[in-house]
Amino acid sequence: MKRLQMTILIVVTILIGGCTGVEKSGDNGETKTDLPDTIAVQDEYTRSFLISTDEVADGHYAFKPWTEAYTMWIPTDETLDSVFYEKREKHWERFLYAWLDNEENLSYGVYGQFEDRPDSEKVGLQHLSDFAKFEGEYSKSEDENNIYYYGERIYESGQEEEEKIPVYSHIGLIKNKNSDKALGILFNHHCSDWTTNCNANTKSIEDHFWKLVKSVKFED
Repeated sequence: MKRLQMTILIVVTILIGGCTGVEKSGDNGETKTDLPDTIAVQDEYTRSFLISTDEVADGHYAFKPWTEAYTMWIPTDETLDSVFYEKREKHWERFLYAWLDNEENLSYGVYGQFEDRPDSEKVGLQHLSDFAKFEGEYSKSEDENNIYYYGERIYESGQEEEEKIPVYSHIGLIKNKNSDKALGILFNHHCSDWTTNCNANTKSIEDHFWKLVKSVKFED
């Protein structure tokens, strides 16, 4: 049931044009028993995206996708969807990963799309709005390296015969100031078991979204 609920969360019905350009990463030769006992590392496909099996922060690994255009943090409990992942050479890429927090009764899904083109800011925001069905205004902030756009949305999901549950979306675009690179992120979460209460709308979850966003480092 939890797998089904997580599938509903992730909304894998996105139809994005693109060609697969998946490249097999080399094996580091370690066996699973030699590796940390975390979901991300024990999954061979997910492990091929990790810079190291050492945590960069509590509960997070450094993730470097196969475009090699940026790095970011990902939770140690997540697994990447090998079917969903696509890239076009070095200028376009999409990924999807998900994880469960059984203790808090929460399911999470993170969708990302990378663009490296002159209009990446405009295209990225439009894509996020269309995909997330977000009709509001994005807030804008910046630091020395990047511009950040942020929006949030709550919607209901579930089968017709079932009670609807709220799904919470944090929506962000990171645009690099020194290049045409941009990364859009949709961070969704909801109660795993919707017959049981959970704290899905909390400041700590929003803070976790921002921790992932601010961890993004674009390569020169």
